[in-house]
Amino acid sequence: MTGTGPGKFRLKCWTGSLRQLMLAGVVVIVCLLIFVGHCQWKEIHRTSSSQLGKMDMIAESVENIPFTWRNETLSLLHDKSRCDCSKSKHNLWKDVDEKDRAATIERRSKELTKYNQRVESSKETLMIVDGAAPLSYPVRGLTVVPEGTAELPGLVVLDETARQEYEVQLQTTDFGVLDTVAEVAQAQLEGLRTKSLTIRSKSLSRLNRQLQFIVYTNTVYDIDATEIINFRYLHHRVSVPLRIRVRTVPFLYDPGPDNDISRKITIITKTFIRYASIRKLLSSIRKFYPNIRVVVADDSRPVEDLQAENVDHFVMPFAAGWFAGRNLAVSQVTTPYLLWVDDDFVFVPETKLENLLEVLENTKLDLVAGTVGRTGIRYTKMDIVPGDENGDCLRIHDLHHWGPVPGFPQCRLSTRVTNFFLARTDSVRAVGFDPVYTRSAHTQFFMAAIGRLRVASCDHVRIDHVSDKPAEYKKFRNEGGDYTKVSQRHEFFKHSIQCWVNR
Repeated sequence: MTGTGPGKFRLKCWTGSLRQLMLAGVVVIVCLLIFVGHCQWKEIHRTSSSQLGKMDMIAESVENIPFTWRNETLSLLHDKSRCDCSKSKHNLWKDVDEKDRAATIERRSKELTKYNQRVESSKETLMIVDGAAPLSYPVRGLTVVPEGTAELPGLVVLDETARQEYEVQLQTTDFGVLDTVAEVAQAQLEGLRTKSLTIRSKSLSRLNRQLQFIVYTNTVYDIDATEIINFRYLHHRVSVPLRIRVRTVPFLYDPGPDNDISRKITIITKTFIRYASIRKLLSSIRKFYPNIRVVVADDSRPVEDLQAENVDHFVMPFAAGWFAGRNLAVSQVTTPYLLWVDDDFVFVPETKLENLLEVLENTKLDLVAGTVGRTGIRYTKMDIVPGDENGDCLRIHDLHHWGPVPGFPQCRLSTRVTNFFLARTDSVRAVGFDPVYTRSAHTQFFMAAIGRLRVASCDHVRIDHVSDKPAEYKKFRNEGGDYTKVSQRHEFFKHSIQCWVNR
């Protein structure tokens, strides 16, 4: 008979414990596997959900989603885009001689191209922010005419999260309403032809497709205003600016079939009790430019007749004033460019107007000056410095410039130049000469032109200066205490300037 001793009992207990321990280990391993598997499943599910949003856009390409045109709104974009003169009783082109019509249209086309290159460059080009916050949208360059309709390109929602529904809101502020030129299936629209438009869809692709057809229609008239369109998605909000601008007519001048300089430039001047000087000027002009037109504004007494071939002499009230005479002369110019000269200047061989004309016709400059006498090139930097309740300051930095003119190293960008300059006629008219300044003024014109005209000074064209100041002339021309007070009070209020300061 075999007994059960203490050794065998201990072995049996140890074996049982080992089995229990191994079983517990298996349970732990199984639990760990289940936990890891659960975590991996959640990650796969999360990734799959994220990919569903991406796959939604991949599986259904935005550009391939069908749509239905809304002809009533679509016509707003196109019906007014081209004019029809077939039924007009006021056809201007019929008054152009048929034999010259083709050549005239060709010349006009060239002038219009140059005009647009100069003017259109100042307008904003379309720029779109791509995928920001997480919206894409235009930030500048959108324009519409009064009562016109314009597309809103670049509106896109980028979202990688799968959602039950996607929703955007578009809202105008002051001047118009929102509409669509086409409808996309499974995209719901709420608020058409109102200031607030909501788009909803269970498909992000279809929502983005619908956004491609949204348009803006102006309903409140203004010639130059800015509408702000708010674009919202979830907690994201951006602003889309849209300019309301009236279409304007261009200002073109016919250079003629021979492109002669006399059809491009009119010389203007103002004279007062200096007939000997003005006659020297006219004689010198005729020597170098016999066919060019000269306009003389004259407020002298007694009056001497200066009228002659290609010279138009306009008589003003006695001592009407310096800037009033300039305005009169500018008003009579019928050429694209005007040349301002003082009445005591004299043309010399170096007075090559063609050189100044070349600068203007190949740049965006509005006014370019030459040199006077033997003093060399003159230029000045000026700008407006913010001040306080008393007004701003005109800062003047003499003998300094803003840099060379690209392509014309002999010219320097400036703000104030000499009284011998060639300028675009319409640019000068846009600034004008304030007739309050009757005796002495120069800086005042260029101060008014800051930010309005592009100005330069060149040293490759020169005119002589033969100063002549009779006693009677000095009596009226020189500034007096009363005149200085009147002109400075006027400047203080008109331009909100409290002082001139030298840099």
